[in-house]
Amino acid sequence: MGTQQSFNRRRFLQTAGMSAAGLALAACAAPAATSDGGGAEAPAAEIPEVVFWFPWEEIALNIQDKFNEAGLGLTAVWQLGEYDSNTKTMAALAAGTPPPVSFLGRWQSADLAVRDALVVLDEYIEGAKNFTWDNIWERLQADSILWGKKWIVPYTTDTRALLYNRTVMGEAGLDPDSPPLTWDDLHQMANQITEFDDAGRLDVVGFTPTFGNPPVHLMFLTLIWCMESDMVSDDLTRVTITDKGEEAMTFLKQVMDDQGGYEAAGAFTRGLSLAEGIDAFSAGKVGLAMHGQWVLRNYDKYSPDLDFGMIPGPVFPEHNVHANYDGGGGWFMFKEGGQPDDAWALIDFSMNEEFYLEHANRFHWLPARSDVGMQWAAFDERREVFASTANTVQWIPIFVGILETLGDLATMFDNVLIGGNDIASELQIAEEKIQVILDRHNEFPVPS
Repeated sequence: MGTQQSFNRRRFLQTAGMSAAGLALAACAAPAATSDGGGAEAPAAEIPEVVFWFPWEEIALNIQDKFNEAGLGLTAVWQLGEYDSNTKTMAALAAGTPPPVSFLGRWQSADLAVRDALVVLDEYIEGAKNFTWDNIWERLQADSILWGKKWIVPYTTDTRALLYNRTVMGEAGLDPDSPPLTWDDLHQMANQITEFDDAGRLDVVGFTPTFGNPPVHLMFLTLIWCMESDMVSDDLTRVTITDKGEEAMTFLKQVMDDQGGYEAAGAFTRGLSLAEGIDAFSAGKVGLAMHGQWVLRNYDKYSPDLDFGMIPGPVFPEHNVHANYDGGGGWFMFKEGGQPDDAWALIDFSMNEEFYLEHANRFHWLPARSDVGMQWAAFDERREVFASTANTVQWIPIFVGILETLGDLATMFDNVLIGGNDIASELQIAEEKIQVILDRHNEFPVPS
């Protein structure tokens, strides 16, 4: 998608609300109490409960309440879970007390599968009532399959766009209708936007990984993807960060050094004192930023006059791959949680087209169902830049120990951008450490 978009709250605000009442599933009502023939009514059968873990209360309660209103003869009970960590999950597995079903970051599937913790979902997915596997974005399908088996049902995804503050660009003498299309454009515009106060301290930053998303060291992966490279080989046997890594880190270091240095930019963005709902971009302290669709909710609420645009991320012209980064979570069913059929009933309900669309609209989530995702995008023209890349965006590879490898990347990133260490040497150290973890992944027996 090459066309740019620019938005002002006064020009555009669209909200969408749909009722989950009337779902086809609601026809399956709980059984009524019956008479024993002697005039006295038998007590109503107790409705079984299924516990699910979810990391965010408002979203979880919407799922819980709508499921319970559907009258499926089962009561969903939400408990607080986690997302980008697994401390609570691992503790529950050690104690033998995981929930029947939990929403977690997709990256966790390999770590949990090799612990024999997860229910394989192939048969459940094949018999799903509310969706088919073909409904899921193809790239998310690939994320969900390891060792030839489906371990999760993807539920959310998110992509990134380049946001540009038109007011900040204009104040810097740039054309606010001509955002950067290439990484070199971004480098030059970031330099022009960056301002220092009389004491030589940063006052405005053009572009920095210390603000936005992908955050910090994950910007390194974004850059090597833009160069048609990756963190590991397609068959998960060889770490490949040295293939394009030196070129990527050299470029990023130059971008940051020209704006006063990575460490100074980090201290600046962390040290800002901002009102509720205001971030460095909406405050006019960062001019250009990669970010996801969820920021629209806060900008609409807290910065209604923010004049900004969004376009696909910049490219290196010789590769023409737009900068992007993905994330998102999915539903996991735990063997020791029991109640697999009840857990599946909750998952299947959450994928229902009418409920899913209402839910995604309300919380600005890009759905994992491609058909619902396109409907979601149609409700707000600003969403199209995110939905249009849902099948081409890249993300971290999923293998056992992936979170540990990201720590190695973070160390490399900081040693180069803060410590000034040699880029090639730091990349080689990181590659060797990550290769050990990747080899360990490939030594695990295929989980059942």
